[in-house]
Amino acid sequence: MKYMAAFVLSLITSMAAAQDLPALFSINGVASNDVLNIRAEPTSAAHIIGSLAPSATRIEVIARSEKGRWGLVNSFDQAGWASLRFLERRPFQAFPPSDYSCFGTEPFWDISVIGGDVQWSALGEDTILMTRDWTGTLMRQDRFAMRAFGDLSFVSLLVREQICSDGMSDRAYGLEVDVILDGSGSMGTQVYSGCCTLSD
Repeated sequence: MKYMAAFVLSLITSMAAAQDLPALFSINGVASNDVLNIRAEPTSAAHIIGSLAPSATRIEVIARSEKGRWGLVNSFDQAGWASLRFLERRPFQAFPPSDYSCFGTEPFWDISVIGGDVQWSALGEDTILMTRDWTGTLMRQDRFAMRAFGDLSFVSLLVREQICSDGMSDRAYGLEVDVILDGSGSMGTQVYSGCCTLSD
């Protein structure tokens, strides 16, 4: 029984640690004439693949390394590791987030959610403007749903914490999404899947 209690406590702690990412961070403690290196592996001996300026903000940390000392971030078209010693989590980040964007390929599409405003666009189709109607966590802290309505269309999203690839680069994202779009153009109801990001 003692071992089972310890296992459950460990599981709860691990889940709580996982649920606080992805999140936005800012650089903290890097000199104004220096940079924060992004490395190919979560170790200071690994190859440098990019860097972050000392004034950088809205840096999306997607995951932590096994020992929690490094954060997975994106640099151009690839993901790499930056020391969390120099990254400070930005305050007042709500769950579900109020601002984020999602996108996918084959076909190319994207949706941005900024406050109550929702904008959908897809290759070869007119942009659709909608208003967010509802957001809920479905009693889970690792996923949320969103619904928005326009004049002739509505969209539903189910977003979950999951490492996600766009399929075209080596970038990584911390949120995966399924989208149901209804009433758009001549295509009727369509289902899409892709990734989401909190960064600009």
